[in-house]
Amino acid sequence: MPDVAALAAELKSYQRLCYYPSCGTDLSDLDFFCSGQLPWGERTDPGRRPAPSSAPPPLAPEPPDLFVHTDVSFYQEFAAGDWTPTAEHGLHGSFEILGFRERPPLSHPNRIWPNLPHSGKCFEYKLRVWDSPRTITLLYCLCENEWFVADVLLAHGVRVPLIWTKNWAGGRTYGTWLVNVLDRLRTETFYADWLCRPGQRGEPRNPLVAAHYPELMVPPTVRLERDERLHWIDEGSHGWVEAFHVRPAARP
Repeated sequence: MPDVAALAAELKSYQRLCYYPSCGTDLSDLDFFCSGQLPWGERTDPGRRPAPSSAPPPLAPEPPDLFVHTDVSFYQEFAAGDWTPTAEHGLHGSFEILGFRERPPLSHPNRIWPNLPHSGKCFEYKLRVWDSPRTITLLYCLCENEWFVADVLLAHGVRVPLIWTKNWAGGRTYGTWLVNVLDRLRTETFYADWLCRPGQRGEPRNPLVAAHYPELMVPPTVRLERDERLHWIDEGSHGWVEAFHVRPAARP
């Protein structure tokens, strides 16, 4: 599919990609990274933020230069090109749109949900967030998260250093399969609430993912090691987002 190959080639041109599946209208990943990784309480309460001269350096050398968000649902504000997010969207700093375009659509990107007229649309924003001097890119694609991982990222060998997942309530699928592909995505750090970490009590199953995307339902070959330097990253409906280093699984 030429549209997919062209998109994958462009994704590879960025240095540090952060992927947020099942994002809805949430921008908490931009909020965290572009603020210099301030804790949630300092981002949401200006009175608690450190002075610029005393702010600690971010633990990551550079924030992502590309944020990729996917969701199967259509949110019209992303198609407008001029929306202003608020705290309800998880963003608590400044937000400036420097550029906007609608990219060529992706063809039939759903296997579980029906393909509707908006399915496959992609919107690209050039942004300045939290008064950062750096310009970042936000790419928002209307498609199944599973399809995007299987047919774009994995099929074309796109490296994804950072994955952010939060509040994946799951209309039909859940994000517990993400850990199964972290090795193939060459992910370094996985930011997740408890729902998308396998092995949790009450872990939901994914029969539809197994039926339509069997390549995502293989046994994981990594383990998640919590980064104890980071606390209170972001609050969600399924507990706090925590940071995990992706390590090779211990051999039996």
